[in-house]
Amino acid sequence: KAETLASLDRYLEAFAENAERAGARVHWARDAGEACEVVVEILRAREAAKVVKSKSMATEEIHLNAALAERGVKAVETDLGEWILQLAGEHPSHLIAPAIHKTREEIATIISDALGLELPADPQVLVAAARQELRRAFIEAGMGISGANFAIAETGTIGIVTNEGNADLVTTLPPIHVAVFGVEKIVPRLDDAATILKLLPRSGTAQQITSYVSFITGPSRSSDIELVPVVGVHGPKELHLVLLDNGRMAAREDPELRETLHCIRCGACSNVCPPYQIVGGHLFGYIYTGPIGLPLTAIHHGLNNAADPQSLCVSCNACATVCPAEIPIPQLILNVRSRVWEQLGPKPPKEMVFNQWTEPERGQRWARRAALASLPLKDRAGFIDRIPLQSKLTAEGRRDLRAPTRRPLRDRVRQIQGERAPAAPPAPRIPSQAAGLTVAYFPGCMTDWLLPEIGQAAIRVLQACGCAVFFPPEQHCCGLVALNSGDRGHGRLMARQTIAMLERVEADWVLSTSTSCFAAMVQDYQQLFADDPAWRERAAAQAARLIDFSTFLDEVAKLPPLEWALPGPRVTYHDSCQSYNALGIAAGPRRIITEVLGLELTEMADASVCCGFGGSFSVDYPRVSTTLAERKLANAEPTGAEVLVADNPGCLMQLQGVLHAQKSPLRAMHLAQLIDERLRDLPGR
Repeated sequence: KAETLASLDRYLEAFAENAERAGARVHWARDAGEACEVVVEILRAREAAKVVKSKSMATEEIHLNAALAERGVKAVETDLGEWILQLAGEHPSHLIAPAIHKTREEIATIISDALGLELPADPQVLVAAARQELRRAFIEAGMGISGANFAIAETGTIGIVTNEGNADLVTTLPPIHVAVFGVEKIVPRLDDAATILKLLPRSGTAQQITSYVSFITGPSRSSDIELVPVVGVHGPKELHLVLLDNGRMAAREDPELRETLHCIRCGACSNVCPPYQIVGGHLFGYIYTGPIGLPLTAIHHGLNNAADPQSLCVSCNACATVCPAEIPIPQLILNVRSRVWEQLGPKPPKEMVFNQWTEPERGQRWARRAALASLPLKDRAGFIDRIPLQSKLTAEGRRDLRAPTRRPLRDRVRQIQGERAPAAPPAPRIPSQAAGLTVAYFPGCMTDWLLPEIGQAAIRVLQACGCAVFFPPEQHCCGLVALNSGDRGHGRLMARQTIAMLERVEADWVLSTSTSCFAAMVQDYQQLFADDPAWRERAAAQAARLIDFSTFLDEVAKLPPLEWALPGPRVTYHDSCQSYNALGIAAGPRRIITEVLGLELTEMADASVCCGFGGSFSVDYPRVSTTLAERKLANAEPTGAEVLVADNPGCLMQLQGVLHAQKSPLRAMHLAQLIDERLRDLPGR
C-alpha cells in the first residue's frame, strides 16, 4: 500500500493500459457525481433497465442506488445482508456484515412484508426465500455492478473476495459488468494481491480464505472453436472499470490522513471497538462505519459528516492492535477531531474549561473553587450522587461522580516538594534494587485533584523501596485532556509547560502512576510536535527518563517475593487502554500481585476491554460510558474478587463511580494502593 501510494499515478496508468489491452473499458471519476454519471451513461447506451449488484462499499459511498432510481433504473442488491437492508430502507452498519444489527426475527418480518409471505425466523427458510426471489433478478438484469477488493497493475485484473455466490452471478450472467472501486485498491503485482488475500479473510471473518475469490481480466472470452477468440461466450460481453477518486488523491497528499488509504476494508477495527459494539454503525460512522470509517468519512464525505461520529471514539487504541495494515487509526481519528475543533468550532463548555485550565495558577484556583462548590453535594465517601442535570452526567444515577478534593495531593505532600530529591534517601523497608535512586513524582492532574490517596500510597511504596521521592511543585497538566478533545492549541501549551518543568527537575527517574499521562508524554508528544523538531527533541529527551509505576517496580526495583504474615484479598485485574493497547504493559502488574504480594489473582473476561472512561467522553456520552463500565464490573463479579486493581486513575474514577452507585462491596483501587495496603501485613513491620 505504501509503495503504491508513493507511485500511484504510475501504477494507475499501468493498470489502465493492461486492463484495456485485455478488452476492458476504463473510466475515471473525480467524484461521486461523475462516477454515477459514468454508470448511467453505460446503462443509457445499452438500454438496460434493471441492475443487479454485489456488495460494494464504493457504490454505497457514491449513493449509486439513489442516482439510478432517479433515472428510473431499479438496482437490486444481491448480497443477502445488503438485500435485507435495501428492503428495510437502511444502509450497512458494518463493512463486512452489513445487517449485523438485525435479529433473525426482525429479518423474518422484513422479508415477509416484502414478499407478501408469512416466514418463520429460521435462517434456512429465509435464505431459501431470498434465493428464489433473487434468481429472477439475476436472469432479468441487463447489467451487473460490483466493487473490487484489489486491482492488479501488472495484469489489469480485478479481484473480488466474497462468501456468497451472488458476486459470481452478478459478474457473469448479465451482458455488461461494471466494477466501481477506489484508486487506492491498486496493487503493483499479483504477489501483492496474494498478500491482501492472506490478510483480508483472516482479519475480517477469521477464515484462512473466503468461499469465493474471483480474478477478472477483461470481458469473458474463449478460443475453443478453431482457436478463434470470441468475446462474451461464458459471461459479460463488456467489462467497464470505474476508478474513483472522490477525495483519495487529496488524502494521498495529506500527511494527517494519508495512511487511511492503506485500509483493506476488513472491518476488524469495528469488531473490537467498545462504543461501536453498543451504538452500532448507523451512529458510529456515516457511510463507512467503525473506527476507520471516521477518517474515511472526512476524506469522502467531508468534515461536517464526520464531526458527530468521531466524537464517539473513546481513544482506547483497541483498533490499532488488530489492524492488519498497521494503520494508526486512533491518531487519524484524533487528527479528524482536531480539524473539527479548528474548522467547525469547539463546543463552548470545553473551550471555556481549557481556557481556564491551561494556565497553571488560574487552573488551580478554578479547581479549588470547584472543590468548595461541591461540598454541599458530596457524601462522606467523596461522591456526588444528587446534582442538577444528573441524567446528563451520571446516566440516570447509574454512576456517581467523584467530587474535587479540598486537599489536593500537592497540599498533602508539601514536605517533599522541590525540583530535586532530599539529600538522604530513606532506609528501604523491603528488598529493592531501586534503593538510593531519586524519583520525581508526576501523578497527573486527576490524581492531584480528585484521587490524592493514590499519590500518597505511591509515595509511601517508593519510599519503602528506599527511593528519595519528591514532588515538583510547578507541575500542572500534561495536556492530554485537551488533546483528546481535539484542542491542539491548548494541548501544545500544556505540553510545552510540562516539558520545560521536567527539564528543571534533577532525578534519576520521573515516575507517573497515570499511564494515560505517561503515554501522552512518551508517545503523543512526538506526534504533537511532528512539525516542530526542536520541541520534539526536547520531548524525546525527557521521555527517556519517564517511567510508569508498575514498570519501575517490576524492571528497576525488581521486587522479590516477600513473606507475609496474613493472607490478603482475592484480586482481579483491569488493564487500562493506554497500559495494554498503547504501552504493552500487562505482565508486570500481574507478577507484582501474584509473586511479590502473594495474592490470588483471578482473571476476568475481557480484562483489556475499555471501561468507558475516555476523559470527557464519559461526560459527553454518559449512557455509553456507563454501559461499558457496567459490563466491566459484570465480568469482574464471577471471579469472586474482593478487589479490582488497575493502574490508571481515570479507569478507577469511572469504576468507583459505578460501584458507589450500585452500593457494591467490591473495591476498586490502584496497584499502588494495593501494595501500600499489603505492606501493613509484612511481619515485624
